[in-house]
Amino acid sequence: MHALPFAVIAIVTAYALLFLPTGIRPDYREVSAAAVFSAALLGLALLWERYPRIATLGIPLGYIALAGLLRDAAGGAASGFGGLFLLPVLWLAVTAGRRELAAALAAMAAAQAIPLAVVGGAVYPASGWRGAFVLTTIGVVTGLMVQRLSSEAHQRAAQLAAQNERLLELDRLKDEFVATASHELRTPLTSLSGYLEMSLDPAEGPLSPTREGHLRIVQRNADRLAALVDQLLFLARADSHPLELDRHPVDLAGILDEAAETARPAAAAKNITLVIAGEAPPKVLADPPQIVRVVDNLVANAVKFTPDGGSVRLVARREGDSAIVEVTDTGLGIPPAEQPDLFNRFYRGTNAVEEAISGSGLGLAISQVIAEAHGGSIQLESSLGAGSTFRLALPLA
Repeated sequence: MHALPFAVIAIVTAYALLFLPTGIRPDYREVSAAAVFSAALLGLALLWERYPRIATLGIPLGYIALAGLLRDAAGGAASGFGGLFLLPVLWLAVTAGRRELAAALAAMAAAQAIPLAVVGGAVYPASGWRGAFVLTTIGVVTGLMVQRLSSEAHQRAAQLAAQNERLLELDRLKDEFVATASHELRTPLTSLSGYLEMSLDPAEGPLSPTREGHLRIVQRNADRLAALVDQLLFLARADSHPLELDRHPVDLAGILDEAAETARPAAAAKNITLVIAGEAPPKVLADPPQIVRVVDNLVANAVKFTPDGGSVRLVARREGDSAIVEVTDTGLGIPPAEQPDLFNRFYRGTNAVEEAISGSGLGLAISQVIAEAHGGSIQLESSLGAGSTFRLALPLA
């Protein structure tokens, strides 16, 4: 509720000016009358939520009357209170419409003109008309400028909010499409893979080398497509509800051995040394199939991006309350500018594109989802041309 802070700050400011040492003895009868306005202003501020239309105009007009009374009580034109008339003008310029602002400007002009016309004399000399005109003009110009800027800011905020809602809706529709398309693709892919297996079964009869080779190519690409569909479905499910985990103590030694064995044929084809180093790794509290999926992905990426004759090193160790799995390669490395985007879905670095290295750009995104679901994280250290190290942190059992 912005009305109450405004009323409190404005009233405190007015009375603080009243008691500054000026050598002029204030008229305490008018100060007491101003106190009644102060109480009324605070009451309106507290009733803002129930009577917003009344309070919107009542608070600024009441404050202008309060400032006029205190101005007269503190010495008239010499009091220095004239600037207080600008506070309600600025407040209305930000929070209300042009009618309310016009009413406040009219009240501000009247609060200056009435004492000049009625009291006059030494307290309000004839030259005070110039000051009143200048102050009113400043109030008009300032109020209109602030109101215009505030209106433009609100319009831009509304446009951005609408665009954001539209983007969220498009993102939701995209996720629905991906999930539906992936689900619909799985059925024909399963059938295709089944018939390929039967066609390649020796019991079905001999095949010519050429025909068998063609079917093997179809089978490999069907397997790749099935893996991509599984990745898309995994991410679609992760977006719709939290990942369900079956956690229990897991020995990381077995996980590393399994990942190394899975990656060994690809490493051997490139003459890459695959090493498991370190002491006996600690146990973690995790869902074994999901952690296997993460470590498999990290090791497969390391082998994929390491040139022939390089090396990939797997290490597991304890660090505080966490178990750390490190996968270090001597590969291409990742440019610093690309590292923040590496875990985004479908993102593929320039090295992968330039070297025509296959991949969907989903593996690291899936790995991050799994790590965070376990209360862990994945971090990266990499230098271009000097290899990369991925660190998977998991809670200890």
